[in-house]
Amino acid sequence: MNLTMGQIGSTPPAASRNPNAVGAIGLPIWLWIANRAENTVGPIVRTAGEGGLSVSATGELDRVEWTLAASNGATVGAITCDGANAPGTPYDGRNSAEPSPTCGFGADLNNSPGALTLTGTAHWVVEWQSSGGQRGQILFTPPSTSTQIRIGELQALVQN
Repeated sequence: MNLTMGQIGSTPPAASRNPNAVGAIGLPIWLWIANRAENTVGPIVRTAGEGGLSVSATGELDRVEWTLAASNGATVGAITCDGANAPGTPYDGRNSAEPSPTCGFGADLNNSPGALTLTGTAHWVVEWQSSGGQRGQILFTPPSTSTQIRIGELQALVQN
């Protein structure tokens, strides 16, 4: 099945995708899985057989745990997006002050400027059953995916 976390989509975008991108303190951070496919967001179904016995398995993305860490390694935010919200919603260019409808850090958790490490960890549930009547469940967590994002402060200058 090759279940994976997938590529991280975020606002602001990863520094590796856009080195000039900087988010602003106090704005929400949208999170989503950017390369949507059956092995990154599910569901995925596979069947295999040999010698008259077959096994069918269905993998579902159960949840994605997201952490945001400062350069010193301290966690500055952590959330879990589960069920139908697990893959997140790609940012669509709307008002950047609006939070993601499905998955993201709220403005209250976006208060640390600098280069931050954003990590996503996918958790999958695979239900299987055999033609012989056996069935079971496998909980699977592939390696996490991380990227760097940058957050800055907006300064206002008022002149008379």
